[in-house]
Amino acid sequence: MHELTYEFLGRKLKISPWAENVIRVRLSSSFDETLPEKYGILTPADDGAGHIDSDSVISGQLKVSITEGGIVFDTPLAHREISLNCDVSGSVFDFFMDKTSGFRPERKQIIGDEAKEEQIYTNFFKAPKTISLCTCGEVFYGLGESNVDRLALNGKTYLQKVVYTRHELVVPFIMSKAGYAISLNTTFWHAVDVCEMDDRRVTWLLPDGEIDFFIYSGDSLKALLERFTYVTGRSMVLPKWAYGLMFIDQYNADQFEVMRNAATFREKRLPCDSFSLEPGWMAKRYDFSTEKRWNTDRFYICDWMRKTPEQFEDLTPPKRTFLSALARYGFKLELWLCCRYDFTANQENRAGNPKDFGMEPWFKHLKSFVCDGARAFKLDPCKLIDTADETRIYANGRSEAEMHSLQTTLYGKEMYEGMSEYTHLRPMHHLSGGYTSMQKYSACTTGDSGGGIKTLVWILNSGLSGFSNITCDMDIFQPHTIHYCFFTAWCELDSWSGYSHPWWAGEHNEKVFTFYDRYRYHILPYVYSAAISAHLTGTPIVRAMPLEFEDEGLQNVITQFMFGDNYLVGAFSDTIMLPKNEVWIDAWTLKSYDEGQQLPAVFPEDRGGALFIRNGSVIPTQEDKQFTDCVDDETLTLEVYAVSYIHRKYLFYEDAGLDLKYLAGEIAQTEIDVKRDDNTLRLTVSSRKGHFEGMRTDRQYRVKAFTGAAAKRVYVDGAVTPFVIDENFVCFDMGTCMEAIIEL
Repeated sequence: MHELTYEFLGRKLKISPWAENVIRVRLSSSFDETLPEKYGILTPADDGAGHIDSDSVISGQLKVSITEGGIVFDTPLAHREISLNCDVSGSVFDFFMDKTSGFRPERKQIIGDEAKEEQIYTNFFKAPKTISLCTCGEVFYGLGESNVDRLALNGKTYLQKVVYTRHELVVPFIMSKAGYAISLNTTFWHAVDVCEMDDRRVTWLLPDGEIDFFIYSGDSLKALLERFTYVTGRSMVLPKWAYGLMFIDQYNADQFEVMRNAATFREKRLPCDSFSLEPGWMAKRYDFSTEKRWNTDRFYICDWMRKTPEQFEDLTPPKRTFLSALARYGFKLELWLCCRYDFTANQENRAGNPKDFGMEPWFKHLKSFVCDGARAFKLDPCKLIDTADETRIYANGRSEAEMHSLQTTLYGKEMYEGMSEYTHLRPMHHLSGGYTSMQKYSACTTGDSGGGIKTLVWILNSGLSGFSNITCDMDIFQPHTIHYCFFTAWCELDSWSGYSHPWWAGEHNEKVFTFYDRYRYHILPYVYSAAISAHLTGTPIVRAMPLEFEDEGLQNVITQFMFGDNYLVGAFSDTIMLPKNEVWIDAWTLKSYDEGQQLPAVFPEDRGGALFIRNGSVIPTQEDKQFTDCVDDETLTLEVYAVSYIHRKYLFYEDAGLDLKYLAGEIAQTEIDVKRDDNTLRLTVSSRKGHFEGMRTDRQYRVKAFTGAAAKRVYVDGAVTPFVIDENFVCFDMGTCMEAIIEL
C-alpha cells in the first residue's frame, strides 16, 4: 500500500489510502492493529486504493498532505486544515468538562431494575489529545442519536459515549455538503464540539488512545454515506418477515395469553409476523446468567419436550409447545435477553488468540432456545451502557473507557455470528444501543423513549450516520405516532405494561392501527426493496430531507422525511413542505401539487398524518397477507403515479428473504422505467437481473396507474389490452410482458 510517514510530535504520522475517496490519518508510536481491525469490524484497506504524488496521498478526488501543525485535505468542493495536538490546554479541557458533565451525565434508573449499584470512578484522562478542523461555516450532520431536537450538529458539544436513554446509538461520524466527511477510528469515549466554542471550528477531545481518523470525499451526502458504510459496514438485510410487525406482549403474559392474542390478530385480520416476550419468560427474574430456564409456571416447556442443540436440524419447533402452535400460524417468537457479559473473550479467540479466558461464547447457551423455536432476541443492553465501574478491565486487557461503547457493537456481532453460524440464516435481534459498525450486525430501537418526536429525530440522525434498521416503540394511543411508526424501517408495537393491544386502544385508535398495519403489508415489497438498497448503497430506508433535497428550508426539518425513494411522510406538525423540482401527489386524496409549496397537513379521520408520493413513482405491492411467507410472489401489482411530464427509473430489489446468500450477491434487480408526456404513460419493466434461490421464472405483473387523466386505450407489448377504472386508477394485467402504454 502507498503511504506517507512523518515524524510528528514525538510520534509518527501516517497518511494512507484506505479505499476510493477514503484516506486514513493516524498518529502513533507503534501502529498496532486497532480493535475494530483486529475483530474484523472494519473493511480491510483496498490494495491500490491510492497513490503518492510528491508529499501528498491521493485517492480518487481526495488529497491529503502534511502541514506544520497537522494535515490539510482537498476535495473538489473543499480545502480544509486539521490540527493535531497532544497537549490539551486548560481552557479547552475545562470547556469540554463543563459541556459534558465531566463525561459523567446523570444516570437514569433502568426500568424494571431496582438494584442500586455503587458508582466507582477513576481518572480516565490518561493521555488527552485534540483534533481540530477549521471549517468555512458549513453545516454538519451525523453522530447517531446525539441530537434530540434537530438535524444540524452546529452550535453544540456532544459526548460520544453510549448512555442509557440519552444517546444510546453513538456514531463518531460527521459529514457536510461541502463534500467531505470525517469519522474517528477510536473506541474510547470522547467528546466533539461542533462549532460551539468557535463557530468556524470542530474540535474532538480524546481522553486516551491514539489520534486515528478517516477522511471521505463525495459530491453528496449519499455519496459520503456510501463511502463511510463501505469502510464500517453496510446495514444488514434483516429476514424479510422482520420488516412486518412485531408485537411485544405484556410482562406477565403466559402461553395461554400469548396464544389468545395471536388468535385475535388473525381473527381481526391484523397482519403480524412475530411475538416478543418480556423478561417474565425466564424462571429467574432478569436472569443475566448463562443458565437461563423457561418459567414453566407460565410457559409449560419441560425438558422431555425439547430438542438438544446437537439435534437441531431445521426451524421446526418441538410439536407439543406453544411455539409450534405459533409457528403453524405464521408467527415467529422473540425472547428478551438480560446481559452484562464480556464479549471480548470470544472476539479474542475469533481473532486468533488461543487463550482460555474461562468464559464460553455468549450465544452458546441460547442454542437450546433456538431449538425450542425462538427466532429472534431482544437484547437489553442497559447493564452494558449504564456501567458504574470505571476501573473495570475486560478479558482483552482493555479499560472501561476504551470498551464501554464498543461493547454494544460486540454484543450485536456476537449474536449475529452465533445465530447465523448455527442456523445458516439471517439473525433478527435488536437492542437500544450501538457504536460504529453496529448496522452490520443488528437492528435497533430508540429504547425507553416513547414514540414521540424525539424518537423520530434519533431515527433521522441515525440514518444520517449510516444506520438504516431502526424503529421506536409505537404509541398506539396517538394516531400521529401510529402513522409515523409504520413508515419506519421495521415496526414494533410494545405492550410490555399491558393493554397497548390494538383491540384495547379504543375504537378510533384500533381503526387507525388497522389501516396502517394492512397498508404496511400491502407495500412490503417496496419496503423490502428499500432495505436491500440500503445494504447496497448505504442510503437508509428512512431519509432525512437534506439527504434527498437541496431546498434551504429543508436542511434542518425534523417533522417530515422520505420513506424510500418515493414516499414523503409528514409527522408531528400541522404543515408540510413539498420539495422543489418535483410534483407531489397526496396519497389520501390523489390531488397533485406543484413543487415548493408549504401545505396544511390535512388527512382523513382514520389516518395520523400527511403522506405524499413523488410524481413518477412505482410502488411494488402484494396481495393481502397475514404474515410474510418469504416466497417469491408469482404476481405483484405495480402502483404507478405519474400525473405530469416525468421520466424516472426505479430499481426494484428482491432476494430469498431468509438466507445469507445476499451477501454473496444473490439479489435480483428489476429496472422499471416510467415516462409520461401529455398524451401517454409508458411503463417499461425489464427482465429480472440476477438470481436467488426460489426465484420464479414466470413472474407476472398487474398495473394500477394513477395518471390524473382519462385513459383511452391500453397497449401491452403493442396489443390492445382491456382495462378498468378503479377509484381513479387505470388497472390492467401486464402478465410477463415488458412494456405497457396508456394512451390519454
